[in-house]
Amino acid sequence: MKAKIKGIGILLFFIILAFVYHHKYINEFPSHIHAWAQSDRYALSLGFLENGFNFFKPQTFVYNHQFPDNWEVPSKQTITSVNFPIHDYIPALLMKITGNTSPWVFRMYILLYSFLGLFFLFKLTFSITKDYVKSAFAVLFAATSSVFVYYQSGFLPTIPSLSNAIIGIFFYYKYLQENKNQHFWGSIMFLTLAALSRTTFAIPIVAVLSIEFIRIIRKESSFVAKILPIMVSVALLLSYFLYNGHLQNLYGSIFLNHLLPAESFDQVKKIVKFIYQNWLFQYFSIYHYLILIMLTIVGIFSLLRRKSNIKRPEIYFGLLIGSYLCGCILFFIFMMRQFSAHDYYFIDTFYLPLNLFLILLLALIPKTEKRSIHIFKIAFLGIISLILLIQPIKSQEQRRETGSWDKTEATINNYHNSSHFLDSLGISKSSKILVLDAVAPNIPFLLMQRKGYAVMDTKKENLERALEWDFDYIVIQNEYFISDMYTPYPAIINKLKKIADNGKISVCTLSTNLHQTLLDFIGLNEKKAVFERDVDFETNPGVFWQNYEPTYQKSYSGRASGLLHPDILYGLTYKTNQFSELQEKSRTLLFSSYFLRHTEINCEIVVSIHENGQNIYYKSNNLEQLIQKQNEWQKVSLVFQLPKIESNDYEFALYLFNTGGSTLYYDEFSISIY
Repeated sequence: MKAKIKGIGILLFFIILAFVYHHKYINEFPSHIHAWAQSDRYALSLGFLENGFNFFKPQTFVYNHQFPDNWEVPSKQTITSVNFPIHDYIPALLMKITGNTSPWVFRMYILLYSFLGLFFLFKLTFSITKDYVKSAFAVLFAATSSVFVYYQSGFLPTIPSLSNAIIGIFFYYKYLQENKNQHFWGSIMFLTLAALSRTTFAIPIVAVLSIEFIRIIRKESSFVAKILPIMVSVALLLSYFLYNGHLQNLYGSIFLNHLLPAESFDQVKKIVKFIYQNWLFQYFSIYHYLILIMLTIVGIFSLLRRKSNIKRPEIYFGLLIGSYLCGCILFFIFMMRQFSAHDYYFIDTFYLPLNLFLILLLALIPKTEKRSIHIFKIAFLGIISLILLIQPIKSQEQRRETGSWDKTEATINNYHNSSHFLDSLGISKSSKILVLDAVAPNIPFLLMQRKGYAVMDTKKENLERALEWDFDYIVIQNEYFISDMYTPYPAIINKLKKIADNGKISVCTLSTNLHQTLLDFIGLNEKKAVFERDVDFETNPGVFWQNYEPTYQKSYSGRASGLLHPDILYGLTYKTNQFSELQEKSRTLLFSSYFLRHTEINCEIVVSIHENGQNIYYKSNNLEQLIQKQNEWQKVSLVFQLPKIESNDYEFALYLFNTGGSTLYYDEFSISIY
């Protein structure tokens, strides 16, 4: 009873801790790191609401699938293959019960499941160490990993599968201690449930069976008693694997289902370097790693001094960890390219065996009867715990930092309230929408509350192909239309008839007989610019222009042009704090210029606004993809939606940012504001 009360008390502490970590984000739409994957899971859950809770026909909002046709072939169904989607199905049931489809319902389910895993991690640690302080510390170590905290209230099945794996290993350790078959059944049941939803959690099943094989050879375990639970597990895993393959062949999939090893040793080095620079200290903080190193040294010292009385279950537990780590290393080799792109693969693999290793190290540290040493141990662990507790608060804020580079977040903002916008136009919920440049396949459709086709790569051939599909309306993001659609495929403006525009997205229908200019399409042709400035490099510009570098080597018109060479970081720049038009209302800025390059370039057009010492607007477009031809002058046009300036203390700037030390010529550099 005392153990249960203390265990529940520790669980309550971590529930309070989770509130501190998650209360600001619990109803957040899938966004930021891996918004794509998380929005797909949210879409699955909403799909079950729509299909009458048909578990075996999971669906999202997109009619074209990534696999096997790379989004290029439309389907008549939005059904997709996916690993056993129980952790998308249950949130759908909760949404049905509560009558609420908000993200917090899904997030709360995942969060509660994480508490279950942490509770059994405590029980596992206490079963091994018989020490409340060590058990609480082991849970704290696991619960303060930045990557764990980020997904702890997310949408991925990783966290519930992890929790099921922890429960399965707890029951297996109980089986090693007590040799009761019901514990082995419990272990295999939970490990199987973990593997059904995340294939990577088949690794601990294999590790457990490997240990049991050793025990059977040593005649410490009965083979006959294992046959039935193993057969049930294999049957369940194999049955759903085959059924999922059937769904894949019949409908396709938006979820990865094949190996992605590195293609060369050079790629291995690049991936490892990327993981080290970007993810290593997101997996655990520097303090976590130092604790692991310190406890490893202490554990080895304890073994050498023979102060640890290691029992047989602990020996097998250590072998289990070793087997588990070997399986994770093999998986890492075969899926290496995914590890560089997906931080949550660490939770699927190395996270749990490293935490189990920590538990083993804690078990190796001998107990002491001296009160002074016991008090010192508690104080020392308390200080370390405070340091660990603080780390995720900062990391969660950092993981949600955004900027002009964050096209996913911009897409979410652009499609915000788009369902009401489409409703106001009388566009039915059953209408099929073609989204050009969807960025993340399900995000626009989730926000529009309609299904459709997603164009993920706006190459000319992809846009031409998509315009032949069976859709009712076309939706585009205004800020990316010129750079991502018009530039690779200028003829597209003669195929899109705009019927509505809310300033962020435009709704169009398909037409084949239009003859309109770019200004016609974006709605600026009939408007008069309230502000215009240009540089033709034939005469000196006004005082607001900086970094004016004319050259007579090349020109588009006249005798001169501007030159950006590798030693120049900032090219032609327009800066002003006398922009009364922006103090009246938000405005549309049209930038255009002719560019000439002879080599590959890495250079950006940047528009920024500082107000009261803070950056309130920053957008950049890299010219690398916009200037597609070499040795030929090419016009680039871009549109920026500028916010209203509320203060007299501000600075507007438009400039060339030579991020890659490029050589570039430019002429007829103009700014128009409407």
